[in-house]
Amino acid sequence: MEIEVLKKEYAEQDNRYTAYPIYVTVQELVCIGVMADGYSVNCPYGDGETRIEYRHPEHEETYEDEKELIKYITESGEESGFDTDEIDDVINEIESINVGYIWTPVEFFLTIKGAEQYMRANSHNHGKLRTYVHWFERRNFEMRGLLEALGFKTND
Repeated sequence: MEIEVLKKEYAEQDNRYTAYPIYVTVQELVCIGVMADGYSVNCPYGDGETRIEYRHPEHEETYEDEKELIKYITESGEESGFDTDEIDDVINEIESINVGYIWTPVEFFLTIKGAEQYMRANSHNHGKLRTYVHWFERRNFEMRGLLEALGFKTND
């Protein structure tokens, strides 16, 4: 990418209501594991979420929707020749579990456009992605000096 095009894009993008120079991270929602009942995710790098998911003890995969798991069990049971009572017994063993997810940084960019291009080109390598805007603090003299030396417009 030509530096003049990048500088123009940087100067004209939405600065998300901050006067500081910004950078954009692409973040991926990553499962961190099962959470004890009553607990939620607390993470230092942004926000996280706790979801109820469903699984059967004999299957590794979890499902966000209990109906999808029941459908899978029913269809695979019918294919295997199980009768209705046997399928019902298997369905009764479904467990609901609290699963924690956090947003973790994948890559960073100077422009939102660059981050979105990355997400389109690499979505097959990741799960759920999003962009998150950060800013270089006033006293981050290295990055502020680097941006200034390269001719990037900053609102200071």
